[in-house]
Amino acid sequence: MSYAKDEIVLKAQGLKIHYHTQKGYVRAVDGIDLFVRKGETIGVVGESGCGKSTFGQGILKLLPAKTKYEGELLVGTTNVIPLDEKEMKKVRGKIVGMIFQDPMTSLNPIVKVEKLFHETLKEHEPNISMEISRERTARILEKVGIEPERMREYPFQFSGGMRQRVMIALALVLNPDIVIADEPTTSLDVIVQAQILELLDELRRSYNTSVILITHDLGVVAQMADRIAVMYAGQIVEQNIKNKIYYQPKHPYTKLLLKSIPNTNPKDLQLNFIPGSPPSLLDVPPGCRFASRCPFKMTVCEKEPPVFEIDEGQVKC
Repeated sequence: MSYAKDEIVLKAQGLKIHYHTQKGYVRAVDGIDLFVRKGETIGVVGESGCGKSTFGQGILKLLPAKTKYEGELLVGTTNVIPLDEKEMKKVRGKIVGMIFQDPMTSLNPIVKVEKLFHETLKEHEPNISMEISRERTARILEKVGIEPERMREYPFQFSGGMRQRVMIALALVLNPDIVIADEPTTSLDVIVQAQILELLDELRRSYNTSVILITHDLGVVAQMADRIAVMYAGQIVEQNIKNKIYYQPKHPYTKLLLKSIPNTNPKDLQLNFIPGSPPSLLDVPPGCRFASRCPFKMTVCEKEPPVFEIDEGQVKC
């Protein structure tokens, strides 16, 4: 697909993704509205279990077979929710690429890197030769700082940072319009983490690719994101441009989340945290889902939470 500058390449409207269990449906993503522009990086942040990864994998419908989808999820102009597995294969990789959390569990350790790339290319271009596949693999590996000769090696022969570079190259080899990066720097040391983020941002600019950056690390989104969506208990509670989120947060959860970032001031060693736990997504409360942990809770919070529009952002409090 081709898009004009700032054109919306992905849009979720009233999106719900519920997991089927013996106890009922887990409302992992429960009615979110979000859009992504061409060439933009949007950070999706929140505590573990808030639904961020479910949202990312749900875009590509990589979730269990009995998962229930509702609402609208437009990739370009196509609503992917009704698409079957055969139609989704045309979306995965070619239109939307994915960088998973742990490259070692995503890369087959006993399959050479060149074969991993060839299988990906052949899925969308059945007539591609091994020679052409190697040429394209060499080009994209060079882009991520890996010598092309290493494509003949196995993933277990690479370091953690190098495997992540291979994953990024694999996600970009088909030149997708959107890349979903799900915790792309997990388990990497801070130096390699900075290199990976710099590389991802450089490739985004080079290819004019939109990036959905899923992370719990507020430092990561501060470095890369143009806009930030804050998730809590399956919902986006606040979204806005980066500076507004960091310097003018509106939702109590966003404020407390930012306050819980470890302090680097040696004279102030107090560790702030958010007391309590998120509600069960099997049985969510009717009002504000953050009410039980919120220091500003009022009686009205236990009822239907109001929505406030602020500039281009939104707060659900």
